[in-house]
Amino acid sequence: MDKLQQGKDFFEQAAYDKTILVLSQFLEENINHADALYYRAISYRKVGDFKSSIVDFTAMLKKLPEEPSIYSERGVSYFHNKQIDLALKDMDRAVEFEPSNPYRYSSRAFILAYKDVDAAILDYKKAIELDPKDDIAYNNLGLLEENAGRFKDAQESYKKSNELIGYEPEKRQQQEEPIVEKEATKTIGNVLKSLFTSAAARKDLWQFVKNIFGKRD
Repeated sequence: MDKLQQGKDFFEQAAYDKTILVLSQFLEENINHADALYYRAISYRKVGDFKSSIVDFTAMLKKLPEEPSIYSERGVSYFHNKQIDLALKDMDRAVEFEPSNPYRYSSRAFILAYKDVDAAILDYKKAIELDPKDDIAYNNLGLLEENAGRFKDAQESYKKSNELIGYEPEKRQQQEEPIVEKEATKTIGNVLKSLFTSAAARKDLWQFVKNIFGKRD
């Protein structure tokens, strides 16, 4: 088994330290290999080495300067590295390249909520405009509206989310966390899930929202 495949296997096993080690060895002989850099960049982020993750995504963008998924993922790493403005610039670029992709607006809204709740709300509304059946965007829109004091709007958003998902209204209080959409499947090598697809990431988002606005009743 070659080191690239071995690194991918370690990644699937969530053995991120091993992924980084094996792919670093692979990249010594295959400089700037796109798949290897992508997996390693995500793995660096998983272990909390955000700066190295950013370096790898930046190297990829030198070869693939018009790939929105790389901008989006680098934006996430910038966000975790507390470089909010740079994160938003990357999310803006992803939107520019795919203005009809609702996920791009939802991703940007996730980060915008840290800086500008009104702008984040507009992005969720745009995502819904592009995909009216996006129950996740409705749910997260409602969360931001509620915490911005727009209670009537929030209830309408929650109601629509409930209708799309099939939740009973009284069960909403049992929901412990907002959910962010899955990344479109068009990625390098069609291989990776976004930050926002895992349960752990969803819990991170919930904690992030609670830290900003305070816990919901």
